[in-house]
Amino acid sequence: MAPRDLPRSPLAVFLRAHSAEILEAWERAERRRAPGEQSPGYIALRQELPSIFARLAERLEAAVSAAAAPPGDQEQDAWSGVESVSVEFPEPLLGFRVLDKLRDGFELEDVAAQYSVLRRCVLRMLERTGTQPSWVEMTILHEVLDQVIIDPATRSAALRERALGALDRVSAEGMGNVHIDRLLRRLVEVLVESARSVDWAVMLLLEGEVLRIRAGIGVDEALWGLRAYRLAEGFVGRVVRERRPVALRSAAPDPLATDAGGGAAGPESGAQSERPSDALHALYGVPMLSEGRLVGVTVVSSRRVPEFSEGDRLLFKKAAERAAALATQAQLREQLAAERGRFEATIQRLPVGVVVAEGTSGAVALNNRRFAEIVRGPEETPSNAPLRTLLSETDDDQRARWLLHRALHGGETVSRDEMEFVRADGERRLGSFSVAPVRDADGRITAAVMTVEDVTELRKAERARQILIDASALMAESLDHDGTIEQVVRLGGERFADLCALDLDDGGAPRLVASARLPEARALLPRLLKHPPLLLGDAASLAEATARREATLIPLVTDPWLQRIARGPEHLSALRELGARSAILVPLAARGRKLGLLSLWTVERELRQDDTGVAAELGRFASLAIESARLHGEAARAR
Repeated sequence: MAPRDLPRSPLAVFLRAHSAEILEAWERAERRRAPGEQSPGYIALRQELPSIFARLAERLEAAVSAAAAPPGDQEQDAWSGVESVSVEFPEPLLGFRVLDKLRDGFELEDVAAQYSVLRRCVLRMLERTGTQPSWVEMTILHEVLDQVIIDPATRSAALRERALGALDRVSAEGMGNVHIDRLLRRLVEVLVESARSVDWAVMLLLEGEVLRIRAGIGVDEALWGLRAYRLAEGFVGRVVRERRPVALRSAAPDPLATDAGGGAAGPESGAQSERPSDALHALYGVPMLSEGRLVGVTVVSSRRVPEFSEGDRLLFKKAAERAAALATQAQLREQLAAERGRFEATIQRLPVGVVVAEGTSGAVALNNRRFAEIVRGPEETPSNAPLRTLLSETDDDQRARWLLHRALHGGETVSRDEMEFVRADGERRLGSFSVAPVRDADGRITAAVMTVEDVTELRKAERARQILIDASALMAESLDHDGTIEQVVRLGGERFADLCALDLDDGGAPRLVASARLPEARALLPRLLKHPPLLLGDAASLAEATARREATLIPLVTDPWLQRIARGPEHLSALRELGARSAILVPLAARGRKLGLLSLWTVERELRQDDTGVAAELGRFASLAIESARLHGEAARAR
């Protein structure tokens, strides 16, 4: 038969004539294969099949016409017709409405079984009617039926992939400091958006001995805080007991569906069921487990499908796993925050300064207010100020940082290493530093703890006490009274202050005895000794100090004050070069007679009122030495 005499498409004619009979036979076979309520996807597919048959008939006629054999005998022998048979529709054979319906309880195996039955119904009807389609038509028929299976499977896989991607994004959000209720709400939204058959979904977290709803869609949010579900009751109780996913194909008559799948209400809520259980069809619960420990339960329900598809169940399980991980992370964060709060409260009450540096960078994670007060001063200082603002860049302060470095990177423990440091207000202080590494369970160093005690006042008191002990010993042991005077001045200038000067006015020619600790101050002594006495003169402050006969503190040495006491330009220049910050003036007297004036000067620190006591005692020893020398001289002359 010539190609132009071929029938246009016997199969197309057959489909147009017998589509209704084919569908009736298919429905009967489907009821036998899967008795009970049909899914929304099946119903939508049944409504769509007549349109698919009509479109298939059109494509058959076009394909058969295009696949006609070439006219020449030689060309016919080589022709297979395969190239022109392939069927590609510009859009899915199933409309998007049907594809969406197939998402409700979609099961790839079930859909494949439905089309297998449909395929057999078509072939049996072909045999019954005696229709004999060509191999081209049968190829197209099978390709179309295959495509109808592929379309929902491909769409469902894409939607599932997007849903899993959304779960991953929610999990990534959980790495930040996002509240757990917000994260659980996002997971529930993903479930409802991805599994169209879900009517409501809730996530419950374990709180003591009850489960409480923390996120949900399709339930009354106002009652969440009032609901407390006991672990042993209702559908939730079964999920808890079995520690595995539990599914009810038709939950309506099942007593486990009490309270809309949430279990029995807790005694403290006093609430009745808010959603009638007879409205439920599919009910699915998944335990939220973290390393075998129950964290909560995820429950989803549908009134449109008798049971959820395997793909949807996999999604629910994945969501429950993510929810368990996020809830565990949130609980750990809460525990760590509580422990950190207790730790911070503890170290804030400690009388010593504490700083915690963590990681290889040595970044300060925590320090208490006492630490800030020690290194910055008594003014208000934020307790979480970073270390770089707590220690200056002086060499001594760098040593303190080096202690932390040794603990973090060398694992060293240092105990009571005393060093000076410059406080933020410029005052030099003496601190006792201790540092130790902190190791994890595997022995790795994760942090270092440093403590510091301000021992400035303690060491100053000890030094002052020792100075007075030494001065007393000099008075008791030495018979060289002039030498004793020089020793007392040396104690004052080298161990208490930075420079000590004694202006003697004991009836003879005024003279000056001086001693200094700092090299710069010692270099100025020859110039100061050219103008004895150093301070005895007509300056009002000096006259007042002498008249009061008690030690007087000059907390801040100013240039106008130096100008008043200077005995000339060269004297003033030397006093200025000394660069003194503070001074204490101690008038000397014995038996009502004025003996002179003892002055103590500091360059590197400020003298305070409590320093005047030590200065006064040194003045007393100097007065005794001067008086002893005078009496010894008078006795010698009398002989």
